[in-house]
Amino acid sequence: MAETVRIIADVQERRSGIPKLLAELGAEVEVLSLTAGDYVVGHDTLVERKAVLDLHSAVRRGHLWAQLAKLKAGCPFPYLLVEGRSIDGRGRGLHPNSIRGACLAVIDQGVALLRSDDRADSARWIHRLAVRCQREASAPELPPLVPRPVLAPESVPEAMLAAVPGISTVTARALLERFGSLTAVATAPPDALLDVPGIGNERARALLEALGGAPPAAERPSTQWSEGADDEPAAKRPTIR
Repeated sequence: MAETVRIIADVQERRSGIPKLLAELGAEVEVLSLTAGDYVVGHDTLVERKAVLDLHSAVRRGHLWAQLAKLKAGCPFPYLLVEGRSIDGRGRGLHPNSIRGACLAVIDQGVALLRSDDRADSARWIHRLAVRCQREASAPELPPLVPRPVLAPESVPEAMLAAVPGISTVTARALLERFGSLTAVATAPPDALLDVPGIGNERARALLEALGGAPPAAERPSTQWSEGADDEPAAKRPTIR
């Protein structure tokens, strides 16, 4: 006999068809307006679902980290479910290294990351997670959860920039000191990037490709640093019972 679970879906998820798919899997689905996350699958667990291109857009615009902060504030066990067969967005999003750096930064923030192929697969993941969360007793063979260190939120943009080929942690810090935010770096004119110590034409091009910006229109030599230098001197949510 299939296990019956209760799942609360956000009203915005109606258009995806996933609440209907969850009902077909045997879940009791209630649709409400949630203040955090897209699905409540247990009294202490929320799931945020993002299509791959939505994830790329949220990272580029700088919205993802505020959304994850709200998700983490809403429950002890937050999940991000990324939906789509290719994490690279079929060449229409961020550089492959950049989106993978973002995914690692999500995990470092203490948010579990799940991947699904399509909406039907997402429904199966959400349903299975709800079954696990709402099971009266954990399976004896499951190992205990081991806490892992969480990356400080202010360190996330630095980690993402340092994931770009040729950009060291020191250079990432210099970029953030110069422009103030990851979004500002992504939208900076190429000439402005070249004014940052440690950034030459190749690194500027790598940054713009990784963050979805336009390539430099013209190259000019770096007057202070060579391309080989890596470092430079110094609301309450519904609960399931």
